[in-house]
Amino acid sequence: MAIYIFNLINMQKSPTINNNKVTGNILVVLPKFIGDAINCTPVIKMLKDLYPHNKLLLLARPNLVDIFQRDTSITVIEDERFNKTQPISLFSQAKKIKNENVEIAIILRNSLSEALLCFLAKVKYRIGYAQNGRSPFLSHKLKLNKNHHYLYRYCRLIAQTHELTLKEMPHTSLHFQNSLFIEKASNSINVGLYFGGKNKKNRHYPNDLAAAAIEKIAANTTNIHFILIGDPSEKKDSELLIEELNNPKIKISNLVGETSIVEMLDVIGSLNLLVTIDSGPMHIAAAAGIPFVAIVGLGTSPWSTVAPKQKNYIPLVANGYQLDEKDIIRDITPDDISSAVSKLI
Repeated sequence: MAIYIFNLINMQKSPTINNNKVTGNILVVLPKFIGDAINCTPVIKMLKDLYPHNKLLLLARPNLVDIFQRDTSITVIEDERFNKTQPISLFSQAKKIKNENVEIAIILRNSLSEALLCFLAKVKYRIGYAQNGRSPFLSHKLKLNKNHHYLYRYCRLIAQTHELTLKEMPHTSLHFQNSLFIEKASNSINVGLYFGGKNKKNRHYPNDLAAAAIEKIAANTTNIHFILIGDPSEKKDSELLIEELNNPKIKISNLVGETSIVEMLDVIGSLNLLVTIDSGPMHIAAAAGIPFVAIVGLGTSPWSTVAPKQKNYIPLVANGYQLDEKDIIRDITPDDISSAVSKLI
């Protein structure tokens, strides 16, 4: 078993599990968002090392199944409660889990329904944080410190309940393939762009600034091929960005809404560099080891708790005096982005 080192100082004491006595299967209940799910991959690695002879199962939302199925050492179960065509009930999903002979469930989403699901499935050990009225349904409940980084929060659930003397957690990781959407010309630099859309609210980097940033990057570096990525709901925003740019000399491909999530994962993994807001693509790049520039305005979580733990990226964190939340991200200028890109290319 690999030896990690993890700081357990000031952690709440809870009953421990002897991994050598666990004979059933291990279930990891993933969060709903792709970035959060990627941040759970160190937990998967720790469990593989702790339980090399036990079957490891992941319960994932339908849109995440293809990403994690690439790891053939684990079994991915679709959470059919969220199937868009034929959703099933909480009780039906619990019955499916019960049939999988699960002895331990690591519940990485802090919702009541996930804890109740594993309780109804009669899982012996149910590990999670004592949030949102979940305590009665957990066998191992830890107190959440919201100042902890998300990676730390997830790995702590394993470290404390198994009494490990650990000081270091594994890196995030995913399985990538070469993307058919990316031309691998020897003299071309493929730079991905994810500015989000209005669906990202205050995290969306405005089109006027995004267009100016693209102009400046192109002016400073030759042979750049820009590749816009995003989901179908951001398609219109990407088209408006290209209209705003209005420069036929700049080579730019618009893949927004044209790829599945797993295809977008491969696109990011095939880039030379990614410019991205604080969102799922940023965490994909971190897991792939792709250099990236992170544009950080007002996020859904404090930046200190979600910042990727790798070295080859530059975070541009808004630090202005704006009173209007939507203007906070405008503190990050096109010059800031262009300068960061120049340092990473």
